[in-house]
Amino acid sequence: MKEKPNKKDKEFLKVPEYPGGKKALLDFIKSHLQYPDDAWAKKIEGIVSVAFEVNDMGKVESAKIIKGLTPACNEEALRVVKLLIFGQAHNHGIRLKSSHKINIHFKPPLMQNVNLQFSYTPPEEEKPKAVEKKEEYTYTIHIP
Repeated sequence: MKEKPNKKDKEFLKVPEYPGGKKALLDFIKSHLQYPDDAWAKKIEGIVSVAFEVNDMGKVESAKIIKGLTPACNEEALRVVKLLIFGQAHNHGIRLKSSHKINIHFKPPLMQNVNLQFSYTPPEEEKPKAVEKKEEYTYTIHIP
């Protein structure tokens, strides 16, 4: 037999949550993350782990790098995390900060909409004039 939950068993203090949930948070990061030029030139990939606190008003405070990659990637990860705005938590007048950790993946985006065109014309050979045929090939490669 299940017992009825007491009013005291209910969660009293609420933690600020990102509007739209985890998927919206990841979409926000993807859309605002700018791959640093020096990391792009060196083809650096990896993960930057950032720890931060969110106050009761939903603003990010005291963000810091737990595991870094390059200085430029670390700065970019901190910049994006500081842009985050969580929903307000209403805790009956109690001010609360919550701790969070997020991993930001740095992976160079693939070249998009690359169109390569290749034409081949075989060298001209002496052919009888009655059978003159020119061959030409065109290749188009689309890389998604």
